[in-house]
Amino acid sequence: MTRSTTIGRAGGTAPQAWLAGWLRRDPDMVLDSLVAALTSAIPEILVAAEDPDRHVRDAVRVHLDTLSRCFAPDDPDAEIAMPAMVSRYTRALARHEAVPLPVLLRSFETLHAALWKHLVVALRTGDPRPSPAERAAVLEWAAARLFAYFRTASERTASLYGTEQALLERRAASHRADLVAGLLAGTVDPDAAQRELGYDLGTRHVGYVAWTERGSDLDRLDGAVRSLVELIRPQRQLRVPADGRSIRGWLACRGDGWRELAARRALPAGVHIAWGGPATGPAGFRTTHDEARQARRVARRMGATGTVLFDDVAVLALASRDSAAATTFVVRTLGRLVAGGEEADRLLETLRVHLTELGSPTRTARRLHVHPNTVVKRVERIESLLGRPVDPADLALRTATELARLVPGPDPAQVQPWTPPSTGSTTPVR
Repeated sequence: MTRSTTIGRAGGTAPQAWLAGWLRRDPDMVLDSLVAALTSAIPEILVAAEDPDRHVRDAVRVHLDTLSRCFAPDDPDAEIAMPAMVSRYTRALARHEAVPLPVLLRSFETLHAALWKHLVVALRTGDPRPSPAERAAVLEWAAARLFAYFRTASERTASLYGTEQALLERRAASHRADLVAGLLAGTVDPDAAQRELGYDLGTRHVGYVAWTERGSDLDRLDGAVRSLVELIRPQRQLRVPADGRSIRGWLACRGDGWRELAARRALPAGVHIAWGGPATGPAGFRTTHDEARQARRVARRMGATGTVLFDDVAVLALASRDSAAATTFVVRTLGRLVAGGEEADRLLETLRVHLTELGSPTRTARRLHVHPNTVVKRVERIESLLGRPVDPADLALRTATELARLVPGPDPAQVQPWTPPSTGSTTPVR
């Protein structure tokens, strides 16, 4: 004959006491049922090299023991405390990538459903068996505590798993960055490095440096680089963080289609990418990266935004590598045009555009938003300061004019003081 019990009444058994007693009465039967349900629904949870069933059983037993304690408080909303084993177990699984996070979360859902099913059967057929009205009190209490427990377990597991994987990713990224730095410095064996990096150093590379000036743009920087690499579709790619605000990478590309795609692709505001030229082998790995760095240096000094290709700024990059020599060359070639000041700067910019437009006053005027006659007067003034005619074919003059935007301002002692026009007028040439 089945005994009945009174739940939630004076002198009776409280719902939490019935639940705790139910788990204590036949814990092995409940444990066997849950383990069977879990391993049947999610066989990939069996990952231990030795006796995987025992490892799963031990983990489920810890959760059952914790649940027994969770049923004890009088408050159904009492805080749930996860056992330390959950933290250790989750970190170990994440560290070895033994079980994906979605599988772990599914295991909690499976345990929750199996335990609820087992509870319902016990309420209907167990001993002591409560009346239908009294079963509602147990079910209400159990629903609240089980939901709270498995929600807490899922949230805690997801947080721990994500934290551990992020730590592993940072360590891996740091190691890859160290390997790349060693390759660039020539202190790492290329064969060993390429095996670890998964990147063939014997291929034809194109190097790039992507950067942002603001830390708030880092997410956009990463997204822009990923999007562009997907667009180019290289055979292989390697990317590592260079510092807190830049990324350096290499693409293995056979043809030159990457060039048009890189130049044409619009980048988000605040994101910049400098590209080196294609080069082959371990030495080419270093060369194309150095070119990307030089292109970046030129772009930053000139205030350029978006994408810059080394081939487009090669002359300036090479001519300005020796800053002191470049400054001397600029001063010697341009003289008082680089003395600084509003009028000198205006004439220098006019000269730069005039040379770019192959000496056309009309096109120069259009770009500067002035009248062609103004351009003619400015060029005459420039020629008087230089002491020679302005020839658009003069490579030294063109190079010096572009370099003037890159090199540091000259020492005032190197440049003759600015003087008003020799016509006797003190009105600047506008």
